[in-house]
Amino acid sequence: MPTQLRRRSGKVVLVTLSAPLALALLLTASGAASAQTPVAATELRREAEQLRSQRRFPEALAAYRATTAAATAADQPADFEDRFWIAKLESWTGALDSAEQHLVQLLAERPDDYDSQIALADVRRWRGDVAGARAVLAMLQQTHPDDPEVASRVAALRSAGQGPRWEAGLEYAGERYPGGAASDGATIGLRALGRHRFRWGAAVTVQDKFDRTETRGGGDVGLHVSRALELTGTAYVAPNAEVLPRGTFGMGLTALAARGLLLSADYRHDAYADAQVHGVGPSLEWYTGPWLLAARYRYTATRFDGVSGTAGDHAGLGSVGYQYGLANIVRVFGFVGGESFGEPSRDRIGSTDGRGAGLAWRQFVSPVMGFEAVYAFDDRTGIGTRHSFGVRLVRRW
Repeated sequence: MPTQLRRRSGKVVLVTLSAPLALALLLTASGAASAQTPVAATELRREAEQLRSQRRFPEALAAYRATTAAATAADQPADFEDRFWIAKLESWTGALDSAEQHLVQLLAERPDDYDSQIALADVRRWRGDVAGARAVLAMLQQTHPDDPEVASRVAALRSAGQGPRWEAGLEYAGERYPGGAASDGATIGLRALGRHRFRWGAAVTVQDKFDRTETRGGGDVGLHVSRALELTGTAYVAPNAEVLPRGTFGMGLTALAARGLLLSADYRHDAYADAQVHGVGPSLEWYTGPWLLAARYRYTATRFDGVSGTAGDHAGLGSVGYQYGLANIVRVFGFVGGESFGEPSRDRIGSTDGRGAGLAWRQFVSPVMGFEAVYAFDDRTGIGTRHSFGVRLVRRW
């Protein structure tokens, strides 16, 4: 008897068809495709399935999309199965937002489709939407109480909710100036993870710059006053410092304005040995599929000791990032204006003309081990081109 391949949570199940049913399916397929290139449509689907079996997911996704496009061009409804695999492959290739939208549409047509429900639970869990994933799995537990696929995802969600509680980081940062001047520093930090309403982090930096070795310590806190609103605070001190600010104090507000869109505003005061710098400005981050777009504007007002009047500077930064996996991202960024967006330092104030660009990469080699690397250069009037670079190792537990 002829057989047909069916899906079930990534598994392939052989379903035996009777001869009359197989004949009916063949007649239906040939009749539906006769309006436009039936052989091409069949070949596209066969190619998509083959590419998927070979784990060539981006190519398989393109083939499934071509199959549904061919059906649309022939005034035929796109096959439910083809659309399911488009959503599934989108989730496997990082397009989580699009995958969720397509799965929601499929479930609007077939609310009890098991595989679409499982896929939607996976996508929401990968996006960090624990409540959304839990809601889908709760419905599946009612309809499939003994299903091992559902049970394994419930357990994974429970484990994810009890993920790493701490993160330790060790960072090296260096700068090179025209004429051979150099700066080197190391930072060790500890951050609390997994807190729903309150988070905090602490760090200590030792820096050698301009023939001075200085130490700076402090931390930051964040309080979620609601699901869409977080208040933040920052405080660092460096006693008797000449290059680093002796005190840094700041506060900020971050709001989830729309799906994938974060709006922030912050104020920071850097108190140097001979200057007071006040900075304020808004920023935004927009997560759209695997892409992250960010922009930031900052106005700073600087008053030097013994000098009347205040110098005002404007600065802007823009970046584009590509996210892959669950926590990995590559970003390119550029900035212009009177303030570098790196760590505060005495040589970074008092200049009104500068521009620069850089590249950053964050990669987790396991769920608990990762690193970040960054390089940037900036050209400032009277200083020349400065090169900045750093690498940070992260360990979670």
